[in-house]
Amino acid sequence: MFLENVRTSLPRSDRGWLAQIQNHFSQQVPADGFYPLRFAVTGFDGGRAQLETTAVRFAAGEPYTACFGEIEILTPRILPRRAGLFAVVQVIPTGIGCAIGGFAGDACPATNLLAAAADCVVTHPNAVNASEINEMGDNVLYVEGKLLDDFLLGHIALEAPRGKNRVGTVVDACAEEYVDVVVKTLNAATASAGLDCDTWIRMRGALGASAKWSAAGCATGVVQRPDLLIESVQQLLAEGCDAVGISSVIHGVTRDAFLDHQQKGRPNPSGGVEAIITHLISKVFRVPSAHAPLPYYTEHKRDCAIDPRSMAEFISTPHYFSVLKGLARAPRPVPIQAGSTPLATCLCLSDVGAVVMPASALGGVPALAAELNHIPIIAVADNRTVLAVDQEAMMLEHVLEAKSYPEAAGLILALRHGISLRSLRRPLATASEIRRPLEFARDKSRKIEPQREPTGNLWDRLRKSSS
Repeated sequence: MFLENVRTSLPRSDRGWLAQIQNHFSQQVPADGFYPLRFAVTGFDGGRAQLETTAVRFAAGEPYTACFGEIEILTPRILPRRAGLFAVVQVIPTGIGCAIGGFAGDACPATNLLAAAADCVVTHPNAVNASEINEMGDNVLYVEGKLLDDFLLGHIALEAPRGKNRVGTVVDACAEEYVDVVVKTLNAATASAGLDCDTWIRMRGALGASAKWSAAGCATGVVQRPDLLIESVQQLLAEGCDAVGISSVIHGVTRDAFLDHQQKGRPNPSGGVEAIITHLISKVFRVPSAHAPLPYYTEHKRDCAIDPRSMAEFISTPHYFSVLKGLARAPRPVPIQAGSTPLATCLCLSDVGAVVMPASALGGVPALAAELNHIPIIAVADNRTVLAVDQEAMMLEHVLEAKSYPEAAGLILALRHGISLRSLRRPLATASEIRRPLEFARDKSRKIEPQREPTGNLWDRLRKSSS
């Protein structure tokens, strides 16, 4: 088994980009030893979409290959909205240089703001993890990115744990000099926070996680020994652990890459490969997981200007307590069989009232799944990224633009309480009459224009209709 990064050019289609992506992946069937672990449209060239994918390649008969039999994006579910909770999904994609959330838990205040406007917010670890700090609100659900994708595709529901999860820890074999401080973190979390996290395992060999850069300028990476990671996670689960944290070394981070991240807004070099590690665990085991990088930048941080958004990483060595705190209360994924109804006690796609994302990063699963289910996508302009994959480029209909996260919170409140967004704009248009078909037939002077598909941003269409 090995991982590879692939870039593919997809032609434009009137059926939309979701159909094009599905058509592309359907030609790479699991029987050929292929599974798209992480993918997104990262740009456009001459009208063609550039799809960047991290894929798992495997041979028949290898251990765990049966886990890769279903490619979820090929069978997205459409679930009806159900009354009750108004859940919001907050997406901060890692490895694309998000201005808010691309450093060290610096999207936590924005996440808590959205949570104050909703019944609950589902988000992924990098939005709130800040080394030893994790201040996510009580109604924020900590869900690994691959599980979040599958949640929005209608393949899993989320169930609150009974009490708290027992968290096991995988330590990279090449992290010998940091083992002591990781174990001290586990003991401190047990003694001071009351967490059940006293079980850990050292991998049989080095994980071999290295940072790389994609053609679009995104942080990605490679993992040389995914088999050893899977083996270690399996042993922790056999010991009764409910969730898994990983503490590993990220190789290949140069001084220039580190300084460019801190001083020029380039993506966090380790962000992409961290996501690959936890995506693999989510696909194989369907359990909560999160990753903390051991301090690859120790030799760089003494004499350079540091962005305040990264400061949490400079008061810590293992960067791991935030992971333990998040995983201890992470919801557990519950598979949803095709055609079945999720349990009323679980949160599912039917409870999602909005998805909040950076406005320039709408090329991934969350936006495609939300569009399919007619869920409003709140696109936040202030959260800039290195990408330019916006609503117009992706041909999305159900987009509401917000300049900032405070504005996004206002839109959530309006959606949650059934306040017409049109009523909040000025000038306010008068009510329009719908005439009976017979009256149209009698009115010879009236010219009936053919119906056209609406285009443009959803908020723009609402604004135009009121002017």
